[in-house]
Amino acid sequence: MAIPPCSAVIAAFVIRYAIYTAYDKQDTDGKLVIAIFSPLMGVIVKAISRICVQRLWNIAHPGYSYILLAPLYCLLAVMFRILQAELDNLESIALLGIIHGFAEVVERSTVVVIDHFCHQLCRRESLPWGSFRTPRRERLTADIAIMSMLYESSAIVSVNGLLYLYQFIYLKDDFLLKLLQSFAITTSVQLVIEWFFTSVSLAIETRYQNIAVMAVWRRRWKRHILQAIATTMASTLWVSANLLDMAHKRFEEHSN
Repeated sequence: MAIPPCSAVIAAFVIRYAIYTAYDKQDTDGKLVIAIFSPLMGVIVKAISRICVQRLWNIAHPGYSYILLAPLYCLLAVMFRILQAELDNLESIALLGIIHGFAEVVERSTVVVIDHFCHQLCRRESLPWGSFRTPRRERLTADIAIMSMLYESSAIVSVNGLLYLYQFIYLKDDFLLKLLQSFAITTSVQLVIEWFFTSVSLAIETRYQNIAVMAVWRRRWKRHILQAIATTMASTLWVSANLLDMAHKRFEEHSN
């Protein structure tokens, strides 16, 4: 039970003091490369956390197990969108969104395969195919799919909203209408890209993998939304401090 929240804390410090430090020193192309490969760390951490949560069969109910993974998924979604917003170039933002969306489709579609191999590495023994797809793990996969969709969309809106709000307050010579137009264009492009790849991954999960994502959403949508709001509010203080620091450096260079 301690590994998922501890993984979120460790990932937060690695992103803040390792990835961000190298990220600030790069030009636009270097930042794009770092932003493309930075989610790979999240794939490994997510797989380890999922395996630990799935082993809590006698502790946590299958319908509530995803709550232990919520801080990690929320943190990684927001941190990636911060790296994307730092590019300050619509073409680069769109390209990064397409690459990230395609990687999300692959990750969500192969989550059972990834967990199967990771479980084999942890137990150091060969397991037959299909033994890792139990009703408990199927429910957790559906909850994770819903959770990822909510966090990615909310991270796009919240990061861009806070960034442009800070820009309006810090750069007083910018017109509000111009900032609203830029916010609408940037956010819309990211949301459209995210919506397209989310639809593709959802079609693969429901039609080909037979995961009851829509059934779980219809029955538990209120719980997922409340849990997403609570998790986002809990991580707002730490995330906002890093985002505002990044925004201050960018707008200070722009004003000079």
